[in-house]
Amino acid sequence: MNALSRSWMITKLTFGVINKDRELLWFALLSFICSAMFAVAMIFPSIIPALMNNGFSQESLEVFQYVIIFITYFGLAFIATFFNVCVVYTTKIRFEGGNATFGESIKFAFTRLSLIFQWSLLSATVGLLLRILQELASNLGKVGQLVANILIGLLGMAWSIVTIFVVPVLVYESLGPIDALKKSTQLIKKTWGESLIKALGLGLIQFLVFVMVIVVSVALTYVLTSAFDTVGLLIGISVGALLLLLTGMVFTVASTIFNTALYVYANNNLVASGFNEEVVRGAFKQK
Repeated sequence: MNALSRSWMITKLTFGVINKDRELLWFALLSFICSAMFAVAMIFPSIIPALMNNGFSQESLEVFQYVIIFITYFGLAFIATFFNVCVVYTTKIRFEGGNATFGESIKFAFTRLSLIFQWSLLSATVGLLLRILQELASNLGKVGQLVANILIGLLGMAWSIVTIFVVPVLVYESLGPIDALKKSTQLIKKTWGESLIKALGLGLIQFLVFVMVIVVSVALTYVLTSAFDTVGLLIGISVGALLLLLTGMVFTVASTIFNTALYVYANNNLVASGFNEEVVRGAFKQK
């Protein structure tokens, strides 16, 4: 099975789950709305040092900046993890032949609130450390900065791979963040081996869909601008942005569903309902 065929197969299977549990899209929408509101709420604290520059030393300004960054990372991680827990729980019940309601999934996520909080702290800490490393790299020469950025990028990629099963572990096994991270890493090593990278998964179809949406949006904007001038331009841009947002949310949910199916395969050596072994085995490939 080539990359395009595998990506198309994964897309069909995950979209099939979404079609049966359409409340999954509400979790994605709520996650976006809450994240946007939180980000806006963090704008004012982030500009306080600029407004009161004369009252702070340089060291105090840097510490304050890092505190704000950490809080922002933590808040966004908490929101994303909370609603991802809802998605994974709904998917889990679907794989087991049940049908979780919107309220049941929200209620379940609240039972994992302490674990979500702990994981968000760890995630924010790692994010802040990577941010600090990037800022330190900016002080190096061009060659040193290039090498450092490559290494930081590889660290970020490795983190995204070893944490892929963390949320499913929180849902299925209720482990703390460190144990969940260890379990996620162990499952990847046991099932796919140590020398691997994440394959495209839904990425290829997602890319093609995004390209199509952009082309349609540009064409629509051109037509509306020709007919209604500035008003048409604004409407076209707004519609295009909305379509891109909706596309992104749908594929984010689909990716979480696929990761849950991978977890079921890696942890229980079982292929989730509707999936096949060739698809889940091909989720990773050797470097």
